[in-house]
Amino acid sequence: MAERRRKAEGSWREPASAVPIRWGTYRIRYVAALILILGGAVLVQTGSVYLPQVMLVGMGAHLAGWWILPGRGWRRVTVSLPSLTTVMLILNGAAAMVFLVIPLAGWLWLRHRPLRAYPVLLFPAAAAYLLTLNFAQYGFGAIVLLISGSVVVGSAWLARRIAVAVAVQSDSPASIG
Repeated sequence: MAERRRKAEGSWREPASAVPIRWGTYRIRYVAALILILGGAVLVQTGSVYLPQVMLVGMGAHLAGWWILPGRGWRRVTVSLPSLTTVMLILNGAAAMVFLVIPLAGWLWLRHRPLRAYPVLLFPAAAAYLLTLNFAQYGFGAIVLLISGSVVVGSAWLARRIAVAVAVQSDSPASIG
C-alpha cells in the first residue's frame, strides 16, 4: 500500500502543467510569474505619493505575473485585477490583510485545486485577525507583510499537498476544467 502511494505521488502532475503553452517552458513561466507577482506586490507596498513610479512598476509587474502564469488564459485575466486591488488595499495595514484571501482563492482556482483544499483560505483570515490585535499601528507594515505573505505562501503549499493527497486517494489524474 505504501509503495503504491509513493508511486502515485511521484506520478502526480500539476493540473495547470497540462495546459498547452505557446511560448517559453512551464518552469520558466512559473518561476517568472511568481517573481513578478510577489515582487510587484512588494513594490506597490514600498511606493508612496513621493515615489508613484515605484507603485506603477509594481502594479504592472504584478499584473504581468498573473498573465504569464501557466494556466487557462481566461482564468489568469479573471484573477489578476482582484489580486491587484487587494495589493493596493493592504496598504491600509494589518486589518486589511484579511483581503489576502482573495488572491489566494484566485491562485487555488487558477491552479485547479480541489474543493477540499479551499479551507486553507481560513489561515490568512485568522492571521489577519491576530496581526490586527498585535500590530494595530501602521508602522509595523514590514512585519505584518512578511508574516501575512508567509501565511499565504504556506497556505498555497498546503493546498497543493491536499491536491496531491486527493489525487493519490482517487488514483486518477486531475482534470482540467
